[in-house]
Amino acid sequence: MTVKLIIMKHTYNYFKNYLLSAFALGSFAVASAQTTCLNGRTEGFGQTPPIHVEGNKLMDECGNQVVLHGVMDTPNGYFNGNFSRWNFDWGKGYDAPTAIPNVTEYFKKIFTVLGSQDKGVYCNVFRLHMDPCWTNDPNKECIGKGGEHNISQFSPDRLRYFLDNLYFPLAKEAIKHGMYVIMRPPGVCPEEIKVGDAYNEYLKTVWDIVSSNDSIKKYEGVISLELANEPVRLYDRNGTETGNAPWAPRDFFQPVLDIIRRNGFKGIVWGAGTGYQSQYGGYKDYPLVDPLNNLGYACHVYTGWYGNADDYGSTQGFIDQFKKQVPVVETNPVVVTECDWSPGHVVGTNFDGSLKSENLGTWATGSTSKWGVRFKAVMDKYNLSLTLTGTDDYVDMAHYLETGEIRYAFYGKEGAEDACGKACWDWYKEYAKVNYPQFCEGELEPIDCQGFFPLTRGCFNPSIFETGTYNYKTKTLITGKYGFGGWTYDLPIDLSGYDKLVVTLEKPCDRSASFRLFDKNDYWSTPYAFDFDANETVGEINLKNSFKGDSGELLDPSHIYIAGFWTYGGGDGVQIRSIELVKDPTGNVDIEKDRDVLSIEYVSPTGMVGSQPFEGVNMVRTVYTNGDVVVSKEFRVYK
Repeated sequence: MTVKLIIMKHTYNYFKNYLLSAFALGSFAVASAQTTCLNGRTEGFGQTPPIHVEGNKLMDECGNQVVLHGVMDTPNGYFNGNFSRWNFDWGKGYDAPTAIPNVTEYFKKIFTVLGSQDKGVYCNVFRLHMDPCWTNDPNKECIGKGGEHNISQFSPDRLRYFLDNLYFPLAKEAIKHGMYVIMRPPGVCPEEIKVGDAYNEYLKTVWDIVSSNDSIKKYEGVISLELANEPVRLYDRNGTETGNAPWAPRDFFQPVLDIIRRNGFKGIVWGAGTGYQSQYGGYKDYPLVDPLNNLGYACHVYTGWYGNADDYGSTQGFIDQFKKQVPVVETNPVVVTECDWSPGHVVGTNFDGSLKSENLGTWATGSTSKWGVRFKAVMDKYNLSLTLTGTDDYVDMAHYLETGEIRYAFYGKEGAEDACGKACWDWYKEYAKVNYPQFCEGELEPIDCQGFFPLTRGCFNPSIFETGTYNYKTKTLITGKYGFGGWTYDLPIDLSGYDKLVVTLEKPCDRSASFRLFDKNDYWSTPYAFDFDANETVGEINLKNSFKGDSGELLDPSHIYIAGFWTYGGGDGVQIRSIELVKDPTGNVDIEKDRDVLSIEYVSPTGMVGSQPFEGVNMVRTVYTNGDVVVSKEFRVYK
């Protein structure tokens, strides 16, 4: 019997697209720990299997913890060599017929560099700014003071067009080169925003368009969405600022998150805080609620913030202050989506409070040997992912374009050894040895799911209803809210030749688990359900006499279309030990549910004794907590 393979929805969509894209490009290779990939990427690093959130960690589908490191960039000529890195049409600007091809060609060069492990570059995440220079309509009047915070010229139609023709193709190119993509909305937040205001509605519109895009949803395991960039001061509906209205960030962003989920995007979403993304205290008591539990938070870190700069602060002080300002780091994964530094002479402060000076070209001023080592301690303490503020903070793109040589940013300049380019050149290389995502062994090869209830990789679907996760190494299912995971079948399986189905858990489930069997090819039909009690780990199902709900109708074990586990969702999930079919030739009575099993001993026909049943005939000695001892004979078949 072959199980119908329905991989987790976001996994399936991504794999399907990965395969189609790879074949179309003529560059397909099975990705495994020893595969040589594009641009010199080897030994596992640089793969992009789907990832998701588990607690405060990012995880891949094989149970590997993931921490990402990379850069941010934007397809805006001003921020890329002051319009010097591609041919810019000063007459037609970003509407010129050559605009998209020229920008795309330049970004392909960026991705080639960022994907060059063999040259010492280790980058596996790219933060893509959907820059408003494309989404703003130049024919519309600009109302108010200009700048990236001004949304008066925003055009939803232009966003749709450039999402299909620029932003998504750039994202796909980054993925091709081994990078996950974090998409940031066009522009920055105005200095003051309020629940329900025009900017709140703007973000709803932006993410409604992006999250409903079919291409984005196909890559939802590798593309994630960052809700906003640098909110400064945020007010609730009554005009009270976050400090006195800690619920305001939740009230502002929850409707945006709800739209994204309602559109069917199941990938990771990153929440934003206030204070230029440095203040998240309100979320401790008023968190964003994600029905998929696939939520992280994106913050920014610059010198002078979190009580630390070259001239003041300490490692422990940095760690403590970061936790105080970003308490969600204990409950959700956190990515630092902006950070840079280089040594220089401080002359004042930037508008966001970071230190301003004449330095090597970074936004903030600081030294790796002083501030930077403390920041790294914070990253290591909390498993923070990181994207530097720009590609030019990590690698020397100007030099590459001129000579073809790849080297770290600010190379050859006085103080370069103490700047973020050299630091992250070294750090990323070391980070690449641990906590990187991997396709499971043979992930892209055909998966043969033998037996009725396989618990192996790719054969268990955690998302039959609502999006869940399954770790095949630990056999742990975590469903979505009121979710269901298990197996569906091409043709109904016939269990009528067996007397019992025994479902054994490794430990009691804290999410009200039940094992369900459906004799109709309809999830909404009434199933048979074995509900595990709070401390129960063994469920014995009498296949000859099981009723479906309160209908009084017997389950037909000869036609099972769907089987699996239902839970409330989240928590530690259901850890499955085994699912066994039992033939009982002696006709022994079922174990009574009002007495708990103390111990079970199995004896094989050859005299072997064990705590687990043997294939074939078993003599079974069961001891109960009330003192009863039952000896029976069972025939077990592992399916």
